[in-house]
Amino acid sequence: MANLNHLFTPLEGVDLANIQVYAVGGAVRDALLGLSPQDVDFVAVGTTPKILLDLGFRLVGKDFPVFLHPKSHAEVALARTERKIKKGHTGFVVHADPSVTLETDLRRRDFTINAMALSRDGLLIDPYGGQDDLNERVLRHVSPAFSEDPLRVLRCVRFLAQLSAYKFKISAETVDLITSMSASLRELSVERIIVELDKTLSSANPAAGLANLPFLKITETLIPDLKVVPDRFTCQSVDARLGEWILWNQPTPACIEHYGKQFRLTNKRVDFLTALIKLKNTNINDVASCLELMNQLGWLRGNAPDPRLDQLLVEFDQTQFIELPITRLFEMRDKVREITAAQFTKKGISGKALGEAIHAERLRVLSTEISAPGTAPGL
Repeated sequence: MANLNHLFTPLEGVDLANIQVYAVGGAVRDALLGLSPQDVDFVAVGTTPKILLDLGFRLVGKDFPVFLHPKSHAEVALARTERKIKKGHTGFVVHADPSVTLETDLRRRDFTINAMALSRDGLLIDPYGGQDDLNERVLRHVSPAFSEDPLRVLRCVRFLAQLSAYKFKISAETVDLITSMSASLRELSVERIIVELDKTLSSANPAAGLANLPFLKITETLIPDLKVVPDRFTCQSVDARLGEWILWNQPTPACIEHYGKQFRLTNKRVDFLTALIKLKNTNINDVASCLELMNQLGWLRGNAPDPRLDQLLVEFDQTQFIELPITRLFEMRDKVREITAAQFTKKGISGKALGEAIHAERLRVLSTEISAPGTAPGL
């Protein structure tokens, strides 16, 4: 096994000689895979909050005691146990004191590959076979307590995406357990669901994880209208990738409105997804339809179009979801936006006639731009 002592660098600067501290979880897993962990979690065994506080650590966290290193702000948690008392991801009572062993702490974790620990003298503590499963590229739950936290189902999907380069598979017994947990997914808050799906979408290969949603009965429970998953994602941002996934399922505007409310999607996401559907369903070469599209997207109002939405649409354009490049549509939009009421009111046009004149001129300019790009004259 390679030397992994560098994992303990964040703990330097404090005398921890008399405290049993271990690197645990994903950092150990990633280091064994040859990856560079982004963050390292530590567990202290056989100690008390007072001892850590006296060393300068700062107590944070409401649900269980976590302490921040005084210099690096690395997180050190006390070894703990959990007991399920109510439904949902947070329905646990946590017990942490010096009597809790490292093995007991590791047993409450999700997968065996995340239930390994490393001591400061380089000893790997692996009571549940995590290293074997890591070598075999298997995701296997540590204990039946896995079923107490439905969020772990979505974490499984995320790990498949994040570790896709290693082609991990789910063990048969873990598949059986996860599918039996399908109904409990409804106990999760929509915020937690979105966080996990976003982490999956932000991974190197989201499709490697999301492809398992129907197989694990997650789709039918949480997102029955999103049965189809792209074989690969073209875009890079999470919002644009979400758009790819949704458009593969040919949603209606009503579907976007429904999921926007159900999952409390941000206005930015709802506006983006709505724009995609309207763009996909509009005949860009039909002048009246194109002008109505611009009006529905709010592009003809006084305020400038939202640059965040424009940026997402430009990124999404690489998927070639509409025949006309989005930058070309923006050029047409800018020409139409040059037409203002002031150009007609100075000619004495007002009231209903003013609206009709603006509309007619917009149609004329847009018609010219569609048939002969760049030739529409200004007023």
